[in-house]
Amino acid sequence: MLFRLFINYWYANEIMVQSSEIGMALYKSKWYEESLKLQKMMIIMLMRCNKELCLEIGPFAVMTLATFIGILKATYTYMTIIYR
Repeated sequence: MLFRLFINYWYANEIMVQSSEIGMALYKSKWYEESLKLQKMMIIMLMRCNKELCLEIGPFAVMTLATFIGILKATYTYMTIIYR
């Protein structure tokens, strides 16, 4: 079950990282050499890329590897305190 959770959080983190690179890839392309209509669409895409895509755990938090490690630390602390 721990491995399954790790895989879920890993891919959620990858979605976040890759979505942040979309804007840079658009900017580095030769969008200024395209038609005016395409330039406008790409500018709109660049503006939308300011907000990263992320998977959320309901209203609680965003799924990242840092969140996963925090959950593991909290679980370990809880188990250590309870079973002493």
